[in-house]
Amino acid sequence: MKVLVLGATGFIGGAIARRLAAQGHDVRALCRDASRFTGDARDGDLGDPASIAAAAQGCDVVVNAAGIVDPDAHPRALRWTHVAGMENLLKACRHVSVARLVHVSCTDVTLANHDRVHWDELKPVPGEPFGPRAQSLQLAEDLTLSASDDRLATVALRAAWVWGPGDTSRLPQLCAEGLDGGIRLVGDGRTYLATTYVEHLVDAALAALDAPDAPGRAYHVVDPVFQHARDFFGALSEALGLPRPRDGAPFAIAWPIARVRGRGAVELLQRGKSTLFDFSQACGKLHYDPQISLEDGLAATARWVEAEGGVAAIAARRKPPPGASAVDRQVAAAGGD
Repeated sequence: MKVLVLGATGFIGGAIARRLAAQGHDVRALCRDASRFTGDARDGDLGDPASIAAAAQGCDVVVNAAGIVDPDAHPRALRWTHVAGMENLLKACRHVSVARLVHVSCTDVTLANHDRVHWDELKPVPGEPFGPRAQSLQLAEDLTLSASDDRLATVALRAAWVWGPGDTSRLPQLCAEGLDGGIRLVGDGRTYLATTYVEHLVDAALAALDAPDAPGRAYHVVDPVFQHARDFFGALSEALGLPRPRDGAPFAIAWPIARVRGRGAVELLQRGKSTLFDFSQACGKLHYDPQISLEDGLAATARWVEAEGGVAAIAARRKPPPGASAVDRQVAAAGGD
């Protein structure tokens, strides 16, 4: 199968591209800098529909793992990357007759100031999800699924807190916190935290390439564990040789402070509200069967961190959140905001 991967130089997209290649698929990547990808790579991004169409020409499936993880990214960057970018991607796929689009989404499409326990894919959040990032992710997912038809079948995979070897998204911040006295918990961290080991997400993505009954809906792709935030971050800290996580202010105190400051509220919701997602639909439609244990995943992560120079080297990879100027070229090409 010939597959185009967007985001192939990133954490999730890179893992998907490597597995595809290892299984003998013909993999092509669309990258802002094609020199960063070893293999068949084309220059372009979600802001350029012509470059997407050129890269997707002749491909059977497109996997979209491109996006912005940082909740502090400027709303303009989020809107143009996730929403306008998805519009461009869908048009390009149709233009060159791609048969299927697999979109890596996120459980944050239902992010809200309440627990989401035993939450299935059809359960809505009253009103909009919290924050510009979650809102843009929800719109992108809605665009993806509403476009599914006989010409272009679409699937959305909702990952939770993605972790594992190769994590250049969230792990740098966690390592920095750990080096500064311990990963910060909300209260004592006794809230459930849904996670997604990266190789489990890759399993689901590859299954979604041709699962016959999968198109037209979203699937929760999560680890099969019930764990508190303090337990996950504690195990991660131990594996990496970091101090134990530190208790923080209770949610009821931290929340209004974060709202007044205008930052940190999304992180509070992600760490301080319980999340347990029903993934039975993924098991049924995608035959999703996560097999990697927490212990094995942590060991693999620790080996990768050591090979990359250690915790301090990973912490140094923190990047500032994308600002409004990050999408200036895309906005100009589209004729303005």
